[in-house]
Amino acid sequence: MLMLFLVLGLNLVISFLNARNVGRIWAESKAVGGWVRLLAWCGAIQSAAGFTFVYAVVVGYIAVSTGYLPAAMLGVMMNLIYIMLIVPLIGSGIFITIQSWIAFARDKSLANLGVAGWNTFAQAYNTYNAIQSFGPALDSVQQGLGGLFSDDGDSDNSTARVILLVAIVLLAGVLTTSVIVRRYEASLPVSEEIRRGTRDLEYR
Repeated sequence: MLMLFLVLGLNLVISFLNARNVGRIWAESKAVGGWVRLLAWCGAIQSAAGFTFVYAVVVGYIAVSTGYLPAAMLGVMMNLIYIMLIVPLIGSGIFITIQSWIAFARDKSLANLGVAGWNTFAQAYNTYNAIQSFGPALDSVQQGLGGLFSDDGDSDNSTARVILLVAIVLLAGVLTTSVIVRRYEASLPVSEEIRRGTRDLEYR
């Protein structure tokens, strides 16, 4: 249980930092566009996914503890969230990893090497894990959500509740990231070149 709390806490911290950093460059990324804008969106996706995971664990635990959701459906709920998050997570992670190696190529510091190395390891691990886990997770979801097409009223109710809870935690994750981004938006000043319109917006 302690390990779970530590993992959730770490995810909250990382997700908050991602959203804050995205907020700081949000205004300039809109002006610059291109690669910078893409990276801003990638950071936002990573943040929203992290918050969603934390909310899913907490909401799922509460739902099972209160009897709102059968314990057997908790795995279905978590697998459905995993399926919805893993593709955007891997996709955004690829671009972030590329950027970390670009940063190291420009400034060959030990810190940049560490960031690039960690991002590469995390991306490789997540991709490998997705290849191994996506199929079983999809099978679990298909079997669990089969209640939508059955005549079993209890199964149908459980399925509807899973879908409702998944929608709630996804929305909560996106809204949390959006609020933090807006809170820190433009907290770093936009470059004078952009204000005057003299910077080449095709290159940063």
